Amino acid sequence: MRSLLPLLLLFASGCYTGPIEGGFGDDDDAVFDDDDAADDDDDAANDDDSAASDDDDSIPPDSDGDGVPDDADCAPNDASVYPGAAETCDGVDEDCDGDVDEGLASVWFDDADGDGWGDPASMIDTCQEPPAGWIGQGQDCDDTDPLVHPGSTLLVDGADSDCDGALDWELTIWISGDDDFEWCVDDETAMTPGGTNWQVGAVWTLWLESGDHVVGIRGWDTGMVITAAIAHIEMSNGTTWVSDQSWLYDPMPAAPAGSRVGWCQVGFDDSAWQNSNEIGPIGTSPWGNAPSTFPAGSPALWIWDHFPVNLNTQYLRKQITLP
Repeated sequence: MRSLLPLLLLFASGCYTGPIEGGFGDDDDAVFDDDDAADDDDDAANDDDSAASDDDDSIPPDSDGDGVPDDADCAPNDASVYPGAAETCDGVDEDCDGDVDEGLASVWFDDADGDGWGDPASMIDTCQEPPAGWIGQGQDCDDTDPLVHPGSTLLVDGADSDCDGALDWELTIWISGDDDFEWCVDDETAMTPGGTNWQVGAVWTLWLESGDHVVGIRGWDTGMVITAAIAHIEMSNGTTWVSDQSWLYDPMPAAPAGSRVGWCQVGFDDSAWQNSNEIGPIGTSPWGNAPSTFPAGSPALWIWDHFPVNLNTQYLRKQITLP
């Protein structure tokens, strides 16, 4: 056997850089080869990926294979249920957020009277097909009357016909003025001419909602004899307002029109206006039994600003409140 001493000395001195013959120091030999069965990191004994030393042995189990560990999955045995899953209309909480079918359900209301609007008290929330007769809008304030619903233009006396929170009332108003007049409700820019002889008077029917309203009369003399106005207002429920001392008149009727802007509107400052003077009921001279169109036995009084009356133009206003 050849002595190894010379070779070892060469290695130690750093003078030998050539190959080592004989296989003892070869990278591929059985002793020092990094890939041999004894030292290979991939062998069965030392491999980090082996069954015994596998670094991945700490991953929590995922029983249903849905990509979410069992301890974070609300249904570890159902692969269709896991956090982030898409919800379907099936009554199941697919995305594990505690809500069922969220974002899929619609609100439905029972439309018992068939007017296209449902009863808000009947609301159901479902993603299933609604029952027959159920619709998606529920603002009907009376689901027993097809004429009553939001947006209705078919007025129903004493009812909230359009479901806006106010009742609709039919009013009849009788007015006469000696010698002539025009009248307004809530807006003096839209005056209605009397258009009739004071001995006859005129009658109109109008609709108003719950709340405060103002009826105004502008009357004037043309015959230079006497001047006055008279009015009778009646709701369908029998409530009545008539011309009397409670009506107010403008103490400065000759002032420019700009001084009384809004005089036929709610909110107008009438604190400087004065209570009308009561001249007398129908039958009082010189009017006799005129005006003939007024209801029989009407307690309405002829009123004006002074008595004896001034032969002038006058503005009269009365605020009324409807239930």
